[in-house]
Amino acid sequence: MIPDENSTDPPERVKAALGEVADGYSGLASDLRADLEDAEGGEAVLELAERSALEMLERLPLSPVYCPFCTLYRPGAVDCQGCGYAARYGRCTDAGTPYDLAIRAHYRLVETVEGLQRLRLRSGSSFPNDEVRAALGDQAERVADLAGRFQRRVRRARSSEELMALKTEFMADLVGSLPIDRVSGLCGFDDRPLLEAKREALQGLRRHWPAA
Repeated sequence: MIPDENSTDPPERVKAALGEVADGYSGLASDLRADLEDAEGGEAVLELAERSALEMLERLPLSPVYCPFCTLYRPGAVDCQGCGYAARYGRCTDAGTPYDLAIRAHYRLVETVEGLQRLRLRSGSSFPNDEVRAALGDQAERVADLAGRFQRRVRRARSSEELMALKTEFMADLVGSLPIDRVSGLCGFDDRPLLEAKREALQGLRRHWPAA
């Protein structure tokens, strides 16, 4: 398939969509600061940590909507012909490709965070309010900084390859900055499942576009 002659590289609608993603994360950082001010007690702060982690993961721009190659070469049995990503790494619709593995690792991390929620509900322990609160405050500042920088760099991107590299770096930085594994350890839970799930998710993200 040959891309539409009127399309641009990188596609402007993908740049606009990623700009909206950046705005969304800036909003999440602001909401986290506000919610942190209102949270009372260690359990409320831990619940906020879990909810914040899930919201951050839910908004990662992994959908084809945010892929310049899927915009130029629509995914499918025939339409992927000519796609630079498919030629290099395999069609993202196929099982076992780097994109497919990244998605699966992402889902596993989400499920592991949800498992922490269930563990908290079964626990009768008290939780370290100040330490968890500090970790979340740092997260809010980090996310706001990453989102602002990502938005500026997306505006200046000059190719689909550069846009993919920026997007991959942004997602990896976001996942890497999530303090949920540290929070889990502070609360006395076994943080090894979270550490492993986070490591796998980061590995999957970086491998799905190794040029990042």
